[in-house]
Amino acid sequence: MSNEVKTEVKEAKKEVKIDPAYQGYVFLGWASGLFELKNGEKRPYHNMYVFSPVSDYVSDEYEASGFKAEKKKCISPDVWAGMNPGDKVRLFFDDKGRVVEAALDG
Repeated sequence: MSNEVKTEVKEAKKEVKIDPAYQGYVFLGWASGLFELKNGEKRPYHNMYVFSPVSDYVSDEYEASGFKAEKKKCISPDVWAGMNPGDKVRLFFDDKGRVVEAALDG
């Protein structure tokens, strides 16, 4: 493994702290590539991974609190450009539920 790759891996393992009081999305990372359809055609995919808050809820049959991890489809890898794991972000969606823009939130 080259020194350049080792440096990138070391930087990627930076400690991430999540503020439990924050009620928005927290950027965790991303994945981008090609997937193959049944007909052999290849299409690009761009996904970002985030934590989002779970509203505190209690009923006789269900209870939820804290955060949930989510995969969000994005229109391009430009959406997460300049973001680092642990960043608080605001997400903006199109009518198909894909992330079209993300901005740092405070």
